[in-house]
Amino acid sequence: MDMTINRPKIYDDITKKCLEIFDDGQSLAVDEILMKLMDLPGVPMHDPFHHYIMPAASLVAAAIETKADRAALEGWLREALRRGKSVPGGFCGDCGSCGSGVGAGIFLSVYTGAKPMKREFWDVANRGTGYALTKVGSYPGPRCCKRVLFLATQALSEFAEENLGLKLKVNDDIRCHYYKNNKECLGKECPFFIVRG
Repeated sequence: MDMTINRPKIYDDITKKCLEIFDDGQSLAVDEILMKLMDLPGVPMHDPFHHYIMPAASLVAAAIETKADRAALEGWLREALRRGKSVPGGFCGDCGSCGSGVGAGIFLSVYTGAKPMKREFWDVANRGTGYALTKVGSYPGPRCCKRVLFLATQALSEFAEENLGLKLKVNDDIRCHYYKNNKECLGKECPFFIVRG
């Protein structure tokens, strides 16, 4: 990992971009928001930044969909950042819990107000995390922060609609443009790998 990365600035840039997208009010698919965040300068191919990007993109989409106010989104993003930063790099292989799946759980917990000692939505957050991790685990390693975010987003969209009635739009044909920067890319084994002429 490049230790020269200005980590606080990149986290700030991600939050700022989320608020810009919200202020614009355009109803984007979550995968489109993910790519806008992952395309920000300084965001590497693989890095724990993605553990915040996952819930952040989903929270923006949810805020736009539900017409939440900006102050609510700002609070959600602060809490998602705090929680996302607590998930270390390599969690996928070291602990069997990819940060993108955990990020889906962070989204569900923050959005619903689930807490360790609350009865309400505790089960939803845990089942949603499991659902996302199952989707992520349907493909082999090695790690790819982009692939797993797209997979977790697909799972979260299905789960949120079924369990919360929340429609998080996700495109059917997600096309990854990051493969050239990923020496471990699965290539044609990845559902998002599409080489363009």
